[in-house]
Amino acid sequence: MFTVSDPTDLQIIKELNHNCRIKVTQLAQLVHLTPPAVAARIQRLEDAGIIKRYTIEVDLEKMGFMRQVFIQVAVAAQQQSAYRELIQAYRQDIRHHYQTTGDFTHLIEGAFPDQHRLSQFLQALSMVATYRVIDAIDELF
Repeated sequence: MFTVSDPTDLQIIKELNHNCRIKVTQLAQLVHLTPPAVAARIQRLEDAGIIKRYTIEVDLEKMGFMRQVFIQVAVAAQQQSAYRELIQAYRQDIRHHYQTTGDFTHLIEGAFPDQHRLSQFLQALSMVATYRVIDAIDELF
């Protein structure tokens, strides 16, 4: 199993995480290697499954998603199927969905266009699970 312990690989990952569209030549300058060496390292990290995908980060408010929340959810075993159906029905409003440990076994990161849409989701959720909402006030970094 390939693991990342090399400081240069870690720096490459850090820079790609910050800006996945960085040019290999610019990245090579930052990590003090040649562009072909950096490209080979990136390919090795991809082949090993360490770099799984490249993505973007968007400004949700500018896109019209004014209600950003985290929702901790506890679902009884007999409600799992209904819960999965609900999640699929609101997939456009759910950014990430995690299985977690503790009393609340799921964590939903949601971005809703308005309070009405969030309220609709929470009302439907209350029929299949118990939950706790945590409002996102601001992103720190």
